[in-house]
Amino acid sequence: MRAVLVNHCHPDTPHVCATRMARFAEALAARGHQVVLLTETLEGHPADYRPEDLAAALGRHDWASPFRLAIAPRRDRLLSAFREGHLPAVLRKAVAAGYYLIRGGVFSDWRDGSRPFWPVLAKAFRPQVVWATFGNTDALAIGRGIAALAGCPWVMDVKDPWSVFIPAPIRGLLARRFGDFAALTALSPDHAEDAVPWFGTGARVVHSGIGDGLLAPMPPAGDERRLLLLGGLYGQAELEELLAGVGRWQAGRPLTLTYAGSETARFLDAAGRLVPGAVLEAPGWRTLGEIRDMAARSWATLYVRTPRALFQHKLFELIALARPMICLPPEGGDAQRLAARLGGVLLGCSSAQEVAAALETCPQGCAPDLGRLAQYGWGGQAAVLETLFQEQIER
Repeated sequence: MRAVLVNHCHPDTPHVCATRMARFAEALAARGHQVVLLTETLEGHPADYRPEDLAAALGRHDWASPFRLAIAPRRDRLLSAFREGHLPAVLRKAVAAGYYLIRGGVFSDWRDGSRPFWPVLAKAFRPQVVWATFGNTDALAIGRGIAALAGCPWVMDVKDPWSVFIPAPIRGLLARRFGDFAALTALSPDHAEDAVPWFGTGARVVHSGIGDGLLAPMPPAGDERRLLLLGGLYGQAELEELLAGVGRWQAGRPLTLTYAGSETARFLDAAGRLVPGAVLEAPGWRTLGEIRDMAARSWATLYVRTPRALFQHKLFELIALARPMICLPPEGGDAQRLAARLGGVLLGCSSAQEVAAALETCPQGCAPDLGRLAQYGWGGQAAVLETLFQEQIER
């Protein structure tokens, strides 16, 4: 099949926002499908193609891999100032409301930049289905616009909860604007449940997957006292409570605390104050292979949970690392059920005291069910997506 996938974040963006659609584009291509991945350009980088060059580039592409189409936004100084935090709070709210109500989103500069490419994709590529992720509403608008020109179904994906990321007064209005999708997918059962009040329909759950490289057995933990903190750090109070628990457990004993993520300054500041005497390592954003190597030397993994996300797909990756997972605040029901089913040890904490107790009593390793985990690999979940797309194409 021929499919266009739309996501705001460029696949090379060092952030989880890029992962879902980029990896699914690769997985679908590996299953023999022709896939265009449409995103914004990386900041400061030019567009990949001009509209007049796109048809020829599509014609010579090797479809063993996705065709990356990164499009630069058309300059909008007000939106740039809004997103960079240069506007007073009252004006920020007014700009957000105005752009949502009038333009349908706060990344309409990217949508405007992409619009000349829509008819070229519709005519030269002839997509049979378009899958657009929320993310932001402009990705949905782009996907829907391409599908309308191509005369094919568009499928909406909810990777971020609508009730959290859309301002409350306009959630219903915007849901009605984008309610003409052929089908709805969601990152997790919690995301699917969140979508029902706004869109009035069920969603097919398509979990973000894990790479095959994580599906090999992990070695046992070594003797060195080492912990690995992963991912976004989110709320400052939650980060400090988690690290205070680590410091309480450490109690002056030797410890190496490594952070693999992009917020190194926040980590070093908080950990320096709350885990005194620990050796701190902050190598920045790392590949999954590098994280696996770090985890192999660690007793446990730590992360700050953000309830705003409902469910974070990195849970699958953490389970595959075969180390106890300690988070603050505690995880929701979806995560707890999955961890139990897949053989992970997930310890949710609400206080520094609970973190210290979890570290004191948790095992140094666990034995995840790699066979069951494989069902949640990118290839396995791409098969679920493929079935859904085929159903919509054949309707």
